[in-house]
Amino acid sequence: MKLSLKFFPVKDLFYSIFPTVGTYGGYINDITPNLFPSLWVAICIGLIGSILLAIFFYFDNVRSYKKSLAEILAIGYFMNFTGRLGKLLKTKRPIEFSFPNETMNITSDKISVEIGLPENLNSLIKYADQVEQHTDIVYVRELSMSEPFWLRARRENERLVIFEFPRTLFSLSKYLQQDFSNQENAARNSKKIYSFFNKKIEQLRIEYSNEISGERLNFKSI
Repeated sequence: MKLSLKFFPVKDLFYSIFPTVGTYGGYINDITPNLFPSLWVAICIGLIGSILLAIFFYFDNVRSYKKSLAEILAIGYFMNFTGRLGKLLKTKRPIEFSFPNETMNITSDKISVEIGLPENLNSLIKYADQVEQHTDIVYVRELSMSEPFWLRARRENERLVIFEFPRTLFSLSKYLQQDFSNQENAARNSKKIYSFFNKKIEQLRIEYSNEISGERLNFKSI
């Protein structure tokens, strides 16, 4: 990620760290005057330590930003797809699926869902291509919902298999342009960011386990 002042603890340096350096430098020099050659040496050593600490806080702030961004995307994805579909699969009423050339009503016991959670950008792209090549866009309508939503699925005899992946992860390159500036950076940086996303999804699955049909939602690492 490109160096940004918004992640650097500038206020802490001027209002807290720098004054503390002088105070403790003088305090230490009064107690053990032979420890440092002069007060200025003590202050310089404390200043160097403060700068190193500020750098640590900078990278910690960057990490926190990326984690928060990934978790926000995970919450949105779960609520708008995983949680929504999970609740739908708990119903005993037939669910209407509209394929390009036909419409079918099928009960949830004949539906299974595979949700691929990518380890990095490359695996996300590969899985997305496979799903789009071997599935159809299907619109789902259920009596309790006013508007249908779409997903990708295919028929396997009398069963319906739904394939899903977090498309929202493709948007990360808009927020983290430096991390996704080229294929090498994207492959390396996406792995850590995606791990934040996947951990949040796991947390949400546990939190809402009483509301979704967990046995029909097969989460897999891809």
